[in-house]
Amino acid sequence: MIFLCAYIIKKWSKPAHGWFFFYCITTLVNNAGYLALMNAQTEREAFLIWQFTYICRAWIPFTLLKFALFLCTGKRYPKVTTFLSHVHVIIYLMVLTMPFNPFYYRSYQFVEDGLFPHLVLERGPVHFVYDVMCFCYAVIVLKLMISSAIKEKDSCKRRQFIITSIAITAIVAFWIINVLRLVPGYDTTAFGFTVGAAVFYIGIFCFDILDTKNMTEAVVFNEAAVESEKDAQPDPENQTVRPKIEAFGDCDTRIKLPLSEILYFEADAEQVFAYTKDEIYNVKLRLYQVEEIAHSAGIIRVSKSHLINLRKIEVVRPALNSRLYVKMLNGEEVLVSRKYAHLLKEAIA
Repeated sequence: MIFLCAYIIKKWSKPAHGWFFFYCITTLVNNAGYLALMNAQTEREAFLIWQFTYICRAWIPFTLLKFALFLCTGKRYPKVTTFLSHVHVIIYLMVLTMPFNPFYYRSYQFVEDGLFPHLVLERGPVHFVYDVMCFCYAVIVLKLMISSAIKEKDSCKRRQFIITSIAITAIVAFWIINVLRLVPGYDTTAFGFTVGAAVFYIGIFCFDILDTKNMTEAVVFNEAAVESEKDAQPDPENQTVRPKIEAFGDCDTRIKLPLSEILYFEADAEQVFAYTKDEIYNVKLRLYQVEEIAHSAGIIRVSKSHLINLRKIEVVRPALNSRLYVKMLNGEEVLVSRKYAHLLKEAIA
């Protein structure tokens, strides 16, 4: 976990990274506290360790919720974050004052029997409310992850959602075992956090679930170079023939459209459209057929439904999940999918 925290700090660039780092820290402290509890000698020592552990334990479900929200939606939900933050602070304060109130735990007992020393805790009414909250978190997170995996067209991104779902499912499964007291006297949640962290570790370094391997940076093109390319004409002495494609304009007027004038192609349902600076034309071909024809003219695929002319790009800027936005000379922006982002960067390098 320490190595994972260091890695995230090094690659930190998104809010999702921050919340995952928070999850790693809280899990690390929680598990360290649980290990310390195994070596406790007295009830007082065990109780103080438990209170220290809850500094982070109370926040783990919340950090996973926020991480999932950012990963799937990219939204912050500030009001919800503020409200839930206050709730978790109140929960920890109840644990901190546990000897003087019966709301979170009614009672506790230090037991030295079994595999290792542990506390036997009797839950209070607030703890049941907290369990319901955690269950709601789990439902929301898993629903988000599964629905995102189903909707996601990019196979790499889909694997990221699946791996994250597996990690969170493992955590939730061991938490449910603990809530139902299927292993009496022992807190299986800590083991669940460890299993989840191991799956996350595999996901980060094998499936790049945090998008840290393909960090994107904005690329701004030299406007003078773009303008000169835009206005460039074929050399009359060489009689260079500009490649063209058959297109149809207003009233189905058939024309031979020079590829050098096209900014980008867009596939919409069963139709393909060619966009120039001022006009839109219908191209009666499949997008893959257009790609084969136009590739030699510097037109490349950037998503399932778009081809762009590299010579007509004004600005490239980063988007969420390692995608890119490409602003064309007509002011329109085209979203470059994560699958093709590295190909675009190589093409314009």
